[in-house]
Amino acid sequence: MSALLVARKDIQDAIRSRTLLIVTCLFTTFLSIYTYVTVAMITPSQPVGATDLYLPVASVVAVVGTLLGYNSIVGERASGSVKFLLGQPHTRRDVVVGKFLGRAAVVMVTVLVAFAVVGPHYAVLAASPSVTAYAVLVGKMLVLGVVFVAVSVAFSAALRSTTVATWGAVGIAVLFAFVWDSVILIIETSVFPPQSTPPNWFYLFRRLNPKYAFMDVGAADIGETFPFYLDSWFGGVILVGWLLVSLGIASLRFERGDIA
Repeated sequence: MSALLVARKDIQDAIRSRTLLIVTCLFTTFLSIYTYVTVAMITPSQPVGATDLYLPVASVVAVVGTLLGYNSIVGERASGSVKFLLGQPHTRRDVVVGKFLGRAAVVMVTVLVAFAVVGPHYAVLAASPSVTAYAVLVGKMLVLGVVFVAVSVAFSAALRSTTVATWGAVGIAVLFAFVWDSVILIIETSVFPPQSTPPNWFYLFRRLNPKYAFMDVGAADIGETFPFYLDSWFGGVILVGWLLVSLGIASLRFERGDIA
């Protein structure tokens, strides 16, 4: 119950500071422009489905989730307000869980509002719009946003400097949104011979990035019956692992760390 009180206060702070409004407006603007450019301008003669929007939007959701969570605990510690929180009937674990829930709620509202606004826009532009595919895309973005909030909250709990946290958050966002893709491309084009099939570990490595966890790897990709860690359900294991491990690290670091 104490964690929910912390979460409610965090949401109220996001509303008062207009963080929720600003982030929602920015993400909605990006999603609107990208949907229009992708569906109406780049491929006017080809039908584009909701799945074609996945990777670029997932990259932006990774950035949004990271930037919403990175200052959640280290900011309270730097301002001294964390002492006020702990002066209430809250444990340190309550603060970590509450901060995660609050920031997760903010990113979920951001995603839901953006896709609700863009939905009619997409339905008009797409040649064969699918409500089911669009809803699945929204669900995936919600999960990704929550996972990246958990990662950034863990990062925030481990630090005492807001400056280090800021640059670290930028690094995390760039790593998962962009650098990971570049590393995958470099490995695929320089390590393996042309026209060859990369080994299973390559696909597992790619999938360890949360935004790739939802992407299935079929027999057509690897040329054989694929192992369990490349099956669809294992993507959920990867995401749950990121979530639980991140929150576990956050709780341990914050409980054992010095508040001052």
